[in-house]
Parts: sequence; C-alpha cells; structure tokens
Amino acid sequence: MKNSTRKSPLLRLLAWAFLTLALLPGASPAAAAPYAQGDRVQITGIVSDPQGQPLANVRVVLEASRSYFSIRQLRRTQADDVRRVSTTTNAQGEYTLEWPWDSYFNHFELAAGVPVRKGRADSLEELERTDVTRRVMAGSPVVTSVVVQNAEHFRRLREFLASVKSDDERKVYDDMGRPDKVERVQYPGSQEVSWWYFDAGRVYRFRDGRLQQVVPFDPVKG
Repeated sequence: MKNSTRKSPLLRLLAWAFLTLALLPGASPAAAAPYAQGDRVQITGIVSDPQGQPLANVRVVLEASRSYFSIRQLRRTQADDVRRVSTTTNAQGEYTLEWPWDSYFNHFELAAGVPVRKGRADSLEELERTDVTRRVMAGSPVVTSVVVQNAEHFRRLREFLASVKSDDERKVYDDMGRPDKVERVQYPGSQEVSWWYFDAGRVYRFRDGRLQQVVPFDPVKG
C-alpha cells in the first residue's frame, strides 16, 4: 500500500522553489528596512539632461508597490495596488519628496515626466524611470539623480505646451489632448499651425491662434 502522505515530485519541486526564492537576498526587503511604520522617508536629487543641465518644472513621482512570489506563475510578480507621491523640480532641477513608510510596500520606482492632456484626461508623459528599491531600503535620505536621456523630446514637449495660448487652442487641447504631430508654416506677419490627431482622424488648423478649419481623414490606428 502506498503512503498517502507522500508528496508528489511536483509538489516537492514547488515547495523547494518557494523556499529557495523566499530565502533569496532581497526576497523580503521590507523586513530588513531601517524604518518604523509611519517614518518619513526623504527622496531628493536633481533632474538633468545628459550634459548636466538642470531641468526645471519636471514632475517627479515615487511609485510604491508590493512584489511577491507567485506559486501559480513560479516567479516574483507585482501586486495591483500602487501608491504615489509626487513633486516638481525647481529652477535648479532640484526635487525633494517624502514617503510615509508602510511596511506593506517593498518595491519603489522613481518616474520623471511632464503632465499632458491625453484625450480628456491628464496623464504623465514619462521621460525616465529608475528602480530605487535598494536605495530606499538602505536608509533616508535617499539621494537619486535622474538623467533625462531624450532631452530633445522633453524640450519639444515643453515648447508645445508653452505655445498653447489662445482660447481656441486651449479648448482643442482640453478636448483632444496633445496632438500626435504639429506642423508650423510661417507667413509674412502671421503663422499657420496644424495639429494632427491620427487616432481621431482629424487635423485642426489655426491661424495666429484662431481655429480656421477642422479637416477629417481616415483614422490611423497605432
């Protein structure tokens, strides 16, 4: 008669994998964190371009989540709940934010970007993202510099946002969000600007900030 309590090879393998991953360094980083519940963790640094020039008015967001070992997937995965705190860099590109320590969270990432409209909602046009979990677990303050590699994209985005000035432009921007493509044609004494929205199949044409024409076309998805 076979021993009914004997584990199958698959169950033994799963138990071994679980124990191995659970004992790996960093498998439960929150347990070793040098904080008490509710302690203020300070994250500070500078956001700059690759040449070291500071970038002002960049939104910096700390995202806290929880990673765990999934028996079903046999790998570490992320829980759905994410908590965020954010701030904006000053004229010198400096930022400082604080995170109230919660031992439930054990994974931390820092994102830098610019708030833009997407359709009728605000979202973050993300420029850079970095994992700061080990630095957070090492103690506060957490000093992290963020380098925006695609600085040209950042500058074009900022230039577009600064160019939205007229009532017609603001209304279209609020309704449609940031266009996929912007074309500018300079005439003597005036300027024509076209905003292309490929998914919506529309191009909005402005002359000196006043909406002149909305031209439909077959939407271009993706």
